[in-house]
Amino acid sequence: PLRPGTLSSSSSSTHCTMGANESIPLVEHHADTVSAEVVTPDGQHVVSGGFDKTLRVWSLASGAEVRRLEGDTERVTAVAVMRNGLHVASASDDRTVRVWSLASGEEVHRLKGHTSTVNAVTVTPDGQHVVSGSRDKTIRVWSMASGEEVHRLDGHSLRVYAVAVTPDSQDIVSGSWDKTIRL
Repeated sequence: PLRPGTLSSSSSSTHCTMGANESIPLVEHHADTVSAEVVTPDGQHVVSGGFDKTLRVWSLASGAEVRRLEGDTERVTAVAVMRNGLHVASASDDRTVRVWSLASGEEVHRLKGHTSTVNAVTVTPDGQHVVSGSRDKTIRVWSMASGEEVHRLDGHSLRVYAVAVTPDSQDIVSGSWDKTIRL
């Protein structure tokens, strides 16, 4: 069950709000707006992405930054973590998706193909693919093993802002500024 309250942070905040009355002081914080965050499957960490072009991994127990992932050349717009907790994907204004090792902080893959800002990213539940949606109106599916694009999906008439995958990893759902949801 979810605890009451919210998990939130911001560029001006030095606390991570965990519940209705809980607040964990952060040792450090992003240098600019926090645009995305995700909790790791083990519940031990939060990964946040920001306009400062970094991903930060925070301990939920202490609030301390345990790792900083740097390499995006523009603002980070979205983050997603694999169910096994080994990798995190970041989307960026630099038209790329990067896959990172959470253990080492190393960039595993740089996924190139979008021609505009990547607004959304998710990882399939089976961990085999990364799915991204972009301002270029496309959805792209990438192999986690090779980092290669394996599918390109067109159909939206405006930028794609949301992507999700069904629990069986078989279908992609996307949402766009064109006011449609596509399966």
